[in-house]
Amino acid sequence: MSLPLKISASRAVARRERYEGSLPVAGFARLEGLLLSDAGDIRVKLEAGADEAGLPHLRGELSGALRLVCQRCMKPFDWGLHAQIGLRLVKTEAEEVQALHECEPYLVQDDQLPLREIVEDELLLALPMMPRCKSCENKPGKPPAKEPAQEPRRENPFVALKTLKFEGRKKR
Repeated sequence: MSLPLKISASRAVARRERYEGSLPVAGFARLEGLLLSDAGDIRVKLEAGADEAGLPHLRGELSGALRLVCQRCMKPFDWGLHAQIGLRLVKTEAEEVQALHECEPYLVQDDQLPLREIVEDELLLALPMMPRCKSCENKPGKPPAKEPAQEPRRENPFVALKTLKFEGRKKR
């Protein structure tokens, strides 16, 4: 089953609609420069609804594999993606600001939920900042560099001059 590009937020929440399917990685333009390859699909499961307090949400999960380059050994590897989506759907910026302290809000505009765009946003957020393959992930890091040995502290020659000058004033 293919996911629709956009859905009506109010209808999806009222009907507790579920969406399940696969999206090709090649369809996510913003991921293009971050991946080694755009081959493969992302499995998507989404559910719209409302919580106990009646607040609308979009929840789900993403899974699949993305081809990345290890930033330690510079070799390609498949990174297993398993991400949860949990968005509170809000209608105004004031609601968005208020919800920021409790959850991750999503500002719904014109009663439209752009599902593919939301999935792409969540993929971008899920990517590791410094991708590392399993073998590099398990390697211990470099030991911390030792601080260079400090030279013995030498007396500032001007301190001695200042002392001599001060002693010379006392004798007068």
